[in-house]
Amino acid sequence: MTDSKVEAILALRGGSRSPVGRDRIALLEAVDSQGSITKAAQAVGLSYKAAWDALNAVNNLLPRPAVAAQTGGRNGGGAVVTEDGKALIAAFHLLEERLSRAAALFGEGSTPVDPIILLRSLGMKTSARNAFRCTVTEIRQGSVNAEVILHLTDALTLAATVTEESLRDLGIVKGQAVTALVKASFVMLATGKETPTVSARNRIPGTVAHREDGPVSSEITLDIGGGKVLTAMVTRDGADELGLRPGAAAWALFKASHVILAVE
Repeated sequence: MTDSKVEAILALRGGSRSPVGRDRIALLEAVDSQGSITKAAQAVGLSYKAAWDALNAVNNLLPRPAVAAQTGGRNGGGAVVTEDGKALIAAFHLLEERLSRAAALFGEGSTPVDPIILLRSLGMKTSARNAFRCTVTEIRQGSVNAEVILHLTDALTLAATVTEESLRDLGIVKGQAVTALVKASFVMLATGKETPTVSARNRIPGTVAHREDGPVSSEITLDIGGGKVLTAMVTRDGADELGLRPGAAAWALFKASHVILAVE
């Protein structure tokens, strides 16, 4: 006889953003209890980099950070789960509990299932390394393409170029929440105090927060303020020539045509 038990597995997603499931919620809870990303990673069995990437992904997708760095203290600082992060944890467990009750009905073969429990998906996965929750602040329409201006942080905006047809199909309007996706390989990096003179529409200043070197390429993560980070994949030689080490100032450059928009 087969096991008729049906288990509810919840993942919170929106648009094409990476899902927040039990593993990331458990990581957030570990940060809250441990006060440190390093200790939290050890508690849930992750490497520091995997935990750091997961938390950055959550921070990028929320209007405000779920985890924030905490300076000072006997151990030189750590990390703290914000009120938004705690609200996310609480909301997840509440939704999971209610979904589990609904899923239990599927295990009762003689009981009709009410369609209300067939919850629609909130999105789909994407391979894009950078995913940002933004608000449309302006739409500049042309004969073929439209430029969509997005509020990223209080200090930064993004520009995306889409066809007029896509604009209509997606139903994008001013004031709408969208997700902006940018592949790390599309992001170029530059250094210097002045804004680089390049044709790339998006020129984002930041500070190198993390560098991960491979045999040929380097993954560079910039802190761009507002609790957001942006990741670029460049050659290791290029990263060395630019002096891209943690703490160094840098610019992230990418075309408006390389920004993909997703809506819910």
